[in-house]
Amino acid sequence: MKAVRIYGAKDIRVEDIDIADPKPDQVQIKIKYCGICGSDLHAYTDGAGLPMKSHPVTGRKVPITLGHEFSGEVAQVGSAVDNFQVGDRVVVEPGIACGKCANCRAGKYNLCLNMHVEDGANCLGFSDDGGMAEFANIDSTFVYKLPDTLDLKTGALTEPTAVAYEAIKKSGLIAGQTVAIMGAGPIGLLTGLLAKTMNSTQVFISDLSEERLAKAQELGLKTLNPSKVDVNEEIRKEVPDGVDITFECAGAQPTLDTAFQITRRGGILQVVAIFGKPATIKLSFATVQGLNINTVFGYNNSFPQVIGMINNHQDLFKKLITNELGFDQAIEGIKSLATDKSQVKIMISPEL
Repeated sequence: MKAVRIYGAKDIRVEDIDIADPKPDQVQIKIKYCGICGSDLHAYTDGAGLPMKSHPVTGRKVPITLGHEFSGEVAQVGSAVDNFQVGDRVVVEPGIACGKCANCRAGKYNLCLNMHVEDGANCLGFSDDGGMAEFANIDSTFVYKLPDTLDLKTGALTEPTAVAYEAIKKSGLIAGQTVAIMGAGPIGLLTGLLAKTMNSTQVFISDLSEERLAKAQELGLKTLNPSKVDVNEEIRKEVPDGVDITFECAGAQPTLDTAFQITRRGGILQVVAIFGKPATIKLSFATVQGLNINTVFGYNNSFPQVIGMINNHQDLFKKLITNELGFDQAIEGIKSLATDKSQVKIMISPEL
């Protein structure tokens, strides 16, 4: 089969590789769509998250098949699997965990104690083969059926939406609260979309890119460009005390500083982004303001709920898919995320 393989920084190749039959507890999926993530870009530019030596859980090292946001149809079923059949339309939860440590046994497998390693990420497409291929063998525990009313392309948004949903869960957002989002990249847009569909009364989103803000407006979010307005002043014109919850989805010092300013006293600052550089927090200010600062990493036990939310609001979610490419265009698609701010979610399809 054909697969998009990464060997290290700036070394991605489309290759013909073999694929085995699924193991007894696996299903083999014929991939239909695989989204490109910002983490794929960082893997390409600097090798971030790639196992250059044998990974402690999977035993794998580069080359690895990219892709962790994928959907498809079941092509084969392992001998021990009884809840799937050939032809089922599915999405994949790509997390990798040992299943044995205290966190895994408590259901917090996204924080697996044995996956905290420098050399390799806890995700298919990094520490084991992912979905940017014609087929993939996946542990059936992490495969989920799609409803008949949800198409495979839109269903492939389940994984990135689960990231946003985990942040929503961690923040404790309830209907009627006010929200601000720093950063209108894919995760920021998805967080805003979820907050809106969960009946937040005000959802503001801030970004320097007019292309990204235009997409946010399509989703019905209130947009602010910090190069043109004072974000704190504009928000407090409508919400004088500040918003209940601010989601930091940009991962930069200026947006973090703004997040502290716009969150009401006693409110929640939910950090979603992974910061590439050290960030400074004015802890005394946060203490006096009584702010609750939360972080989040990955997700757990969220796919069924997320699939349902996407299914109920398909017209909105479809707006986030901005391009479709074949395998031979995958490298250019990954590179484009760094320069083309109009792109939100690019789908790679083996059939193009």
